[in-house]
Amino acid sequence: MVTGSEAATPQMSILFVCTGNICRSPIGERVLTGLAGRAGVPVTSSSAGVGALNGQPIHPHASAVLVENGYDASGFESRYLRPPMLTEADLVLCMSREHRAAAQQMAPARWKRVFTLTEFAALCDLGALPEIIAGRGRLDPNSDLLDIVDPMGRPREDFDRVFAEVEPKVEALVTWLAAPGAKRAGQSSAEQASATRPGRHATGESR
Repeated sequence: MVTGSEAATPQMSILFVCTGNICRSPIGERVLTGLAGRAGVPVTSSSAGVGALNGQPIHPHASAVLVENGYDASGFESRYLRPPMLTEADLVLCMSREHRAAAQQMAPARWKRVFTLTEFAALCDLGALPEIIAGRGRLDPNSDLLDIVDPMGRPREDFDRVFAEVEPKVEALVTWLAAPGAKRAGQSSAEQASATRPGRHATGESR
């Protein structure tokens, strides 16, 4: 059970990525908004698609599955993924390996902060973001298990399946976000101590 009392500033910005930004990534975005809000965890949740058309409504089946499970689906409009969205996000969570590769290619300097949702959920118990980045080699980066299959053009049951995959992974994310500040700020305790030493300056991320 996550509680807001464990949450700490600064607020983290999380971007979900899929293909059309009308099925999978909106589910991730709205589930995170709902769960984080209930837990009192400050977070900015957004989404975009590598092949999206701007301004499209959420898919009716995705909307229905969200509403039926207690999440808000109103007012959604799709967005085409652009590099500034990736550079402004603290963490990018993709629905498949294909999306992960596209996002990393689009913003190479941010590649370390780009994961599949399944990948990050499996690693988030490692601690702060640097530890998660270091631990990503524990998983096969080419495994089909890292993908959440696109339900577009499929029956409503496939959207239920996507929701059933996404929600527990986002719950794990919210638990991570609610942990003490080092995890949410993306710095380990050692890095935070180093950053406060005289004469030490932060460096930008690079490949």
